[in-house]
Amino acid sequence: MTETGRAQFPAFTAHCPEGVLEMKLTVSHCHIDSSGRMPPHVLAKVMEAAVKRQMEAYGWDRETVEKKNIALVVGWTSIHIKRLPRLDENLLVRIWPGRKKCSMHVRKYAFFADTGETLVSAAVLFLPMDRASRKLTAAEIPVLPEVVISGEADVPSLRRAFPEELPNRFVRTVCAYEIDENGHMNNTCYLQWADELWAGGHHGQYEPRSIWMQYINELMEGQTVALGYAVEGQCLYVRGSVNQVDSFLAVIQYESCDVPAGGRDRLQ
Repeated sequence: MTETGRAQFPAFTAHCPEGVLEMKLTVSHCHIDSSGRMPPHVLAKVMEAAVKRQMEAYGWDRETVEKKNIALVVGWTSIHIKRLPRLDENLLVRIWPGRKKCSMHVRKYAFFADTGETLVSAAVLFLPMDRASRKLTAAEIPVLPEVVISGEADVPSLRRAFPEELPNRFVRTVCAYEIDENGHMNNTCYLQWADELWAGGHHGQYEPRSIWMQYINELMEGQTVALGYAVEGQCLYVRGSVNQVDSFLAVIQYESCDVPAGGRDRLQ
């Protein structure tokens, strides 16, 4: 949900607006889970690919990142979902820059079916990180001209209310395959960890409708992460920490969906 409590979704336009980058994608078996739908961490992987392509178009490619030793890392993410993409659907994924917020770079996203149906709307706050010191930096990164699209997602809230107690516990260890080119656990894995806490007891029966994530401290290979979580109604709250120091926070709101015994939803 937005800060006003209402999810927003941009309407599809046949012509891609100026300043917006568009990617086309056909949902294949590598993109879906056993329910036949694209899980939220795969949505986030597509968003990650989109921002890389966008930055490359403005001259900030991998070679530049290595030379300047500066990377854009995700600080906050919000994703609003009407429905998850399904196997064999043809998607149009659009990304555009929002107005810079203090030192943070803003990106907005929308996923459309090729029929024009709006599926997903999202916004991300990125921060520049010095890859040597692993600290945030004021180094200059290209600031892209702001684009405003009617119905676009709001910038993520910087804070969300959490229950006083997170009575459930789970422990995970960061694996080598979860480390990305910036040397830390990829942001999509945090989301996957959180969503799997819910899926363990409700697999295929629910879809996420809104996701809020805050990435606080990097996670490195081999670290043991304590996941404290609580379920209130159909909302999941997750706090990931190492040695009692917060690494990330997640709030995911779910909604039940009609899934038959075969595991694929009726609309598949």
